[in-house]
Amino acid sequence: MESQTVKEVRFRAWHVKEKKMYYRAYQRFFSVILCDRDPAIDDGRGKPVKRAWYGDCFLLESTGIEDKTRKEIFEGDIVRVQFHDKTFRGVVGPIPDTFGAGKIHPLKDLLQKNGVAGYPEDLDIEVLGNEFQDPESA
Repeated sequence: MESQTVKEVRFRAWHVKEKKMYYRAYQRFFSVILCDRDPAIDDGRGKPVKRAWYGDCFLLESTGIEDKTRKEIFEGDIVRVQFHDKTFRGVVGPIPDTFGAGKIHPLKDLLQKNGVAGYPEDLDIEVLGNEFQDPESA
């Protein structure tokens, strides 16, 4: 039987009432634990700072890939993509394959919309902002 790796599923969260992006978000039964970045530890998990209701947040899943500056790309990010002779920008939509088992590119919808098929690995991607903090850039 072929062994498959399952990617770590990470979220950040946009808190609607505060209009603030939290570095990490962890789901609990009835609430979400919101975390700020902790540069002293910088282990990627963040420092828990508050609890919020699901209805107050948009949970944004990580794509599992980084842009050319090594910035993690999440749902809702506004990106510029260069692939061979094409350059386009758009908002990263829902992740089509949460656990990475189906070999579907995390930017599938954005790529297909711009005529790029399959699972290209030589993309030049840059995060320009996100649709929550920079809606005019979307």
